[in-house]
Amino acid sequence: MVNKTPFPINVDVFGTQEKRDKRRAFTLTQRNEIWDQQGGKCAICRKKLEARSTEYDHVKPWADRGRTITVNGAALCANCHKIKTHKERLVKINNSGRRPHQQGNPWNIELPKIDLRI
Repeated sequence: MVNKTPFPINVDVFGTQEKRDKRRAFTLTQRNEIWDQQGGKCAICRKKLEARSTEYDHVKPWADRGRTITVNGAALCANCHKIKTHKERLVKINNSGRRPHQQGNPWNIELPKIDLRI
């Protein structure tokens, strides 16, 4: 099987644990290891990252019991992180059978009319 993703395969990042890791954020040491493994480039678009603006993400989402370990981490540019997270949320919505929010502003509601005449 060819790995077509920038993420490692054959690594137990999925685990069988029943609870999530208590720690969600990657430590500085873990972030440095992830950075070095990727050569300072975004795991998705491969563009050079700036240390200050790099975002670290779980390959398997933490909310889905993805572990907070180096092999389950990826350094991403902000744009790729946003797109990846958006796609994951769409998959969850579609798989859950819930309807996505209707288009439009959710705060655009009609208020009851009030008679201000005295």
